[in-house]
Amino acid sequence: MTFISYAQNFEDVMLLRALKHVEKGFYIDVGANDPSIDSVTKAFYERGWHGINIEPLPTHYADLVQERPQDINLQCAAGATNGEIEVWECDVRGWTTASANVIAQHTANGHVGAFHKVPVFRLSDICEQHVSGEIHFLKIDVEGFEKSVIDGMDFSRFRPWILVIEATKPNSTEEIHDEWEGDVLSADYLLAYIDGLNRFYVAKEQSELLNPLRYPPNVFDGFIRSEQMDSELRAQQAEAKAQQAEAKAQQAEAKAQQAEAKAQQAEAKAQQAETKAQQAFMQLHSVYASTSWRITAPLRAFTRLAPKLLPRHYKSHIKLLLKHAALFVNRRPRLRNASLELLNRMPGVKRRLAAIVNYTPAPTIIRPYIPPDAANLLPRARQIYADLKAALARQHEEHD
Repeated sequence: MTFISYAQNFEDVMLLRALKHVEKGFYIDVGANDPSIDSVTKAFYERGWHGINIEPLPTHYADLVQERPQDINLQCAAGATNGEIEVWECDVRGWTTASANVIAQHTANGHVGAFHKVPVFRLSDICEQHVSGEIHFLKIDVEGFEKSVIDGMDFSRFRPWILVIEATKPNSTEEIHDEWEGDVLSADYLLAYIDGLNRFYVAKEQSELLNPLRYPPNVFDGFIRSEQMDSELRAQQAEAKAQQAEAKAQQAEAKAQQAEAKAQQAEAKAQQAETKAQQAFMQLHSVYASTSWRITAPLRAFTRLAPKLLPRHYKSHIKLLLKHAALFVNRRPRLRNASLELLNRMPGVKRRLAAIVNYTPAPTIIRPYIPPDAANLLPRARQIYADLKAALARQHEEHD
């Protein structure tokens, strides 16, 4: 199983190498800070360990309560005596301290912060209240306040197997372990490992742990940084999103191909319709260009225009003329067949011609009023009277 390291300087890798035989151990973290970022204890918590987190800042304490429900989370500071103390929260995460010298250094470098008054307890009193078994490691990181924490610990009563103590000036490689290392060594602890930031000590009674702490973290420890894990996770998520996007693109392409196929089908149908329309046009053109169509063109034109151009009393003569024309055509079989074929294509014209051919007008005799005394008429009136009589005589002759 790959070990995920959360600590800033691989402290958890070194501790796990020495304590990998311990299941569900117990730790104390003085200056716990964030429950995940740069945490020395998170990897152990994920393996079923639990312990005490001492954190004075309310924000980090709230996060610890939220993410470490199996731990004992204390919002306080650890010091040489019990009471109250002012801790300075710097604008840089992890630089919180109660050391006046460190506060002066940060402010001189342009950093700002805020003071919080919090309770402070001796570490031995905290252990007396909350520890009932072995303490497998104690980590102290309080930004220059380490000596006060060590002064408040009774190493004769409580014997953590391994001590991990930050040993340099805050944000510096300058070593300050001389301030407190004598107290640790005099409490029967042996220096086991120095990583440039911390010093690791092993209780004399646990001297078998010295050997695992001889070498720095290496490839045989089989670990990865949490940042790398996060990067790989983000890469996997990005790859998953890319695959989803590719799948959607393929679906969109498939839909586009379907739409193109439908468009081609519609285009083919449109071409078929255009071909049929051209064929119909050619058939119609052949009809219009035929001899019978040209022959009957004057008749069609006359049929359309006659009602508009001729007076009403000439219609009967026209109908009579069309009747005689129908008789003429009917006596000639070839002309009759061609005419019928043409008229079948024009049902309206055919009905009108049939009505005209079958129409027999009733004889109408015009009997104009003739004055009894024509001799008394004026010359022009007598002329009109004579014309009327002549027309009446002709009409009688036609009907007789």
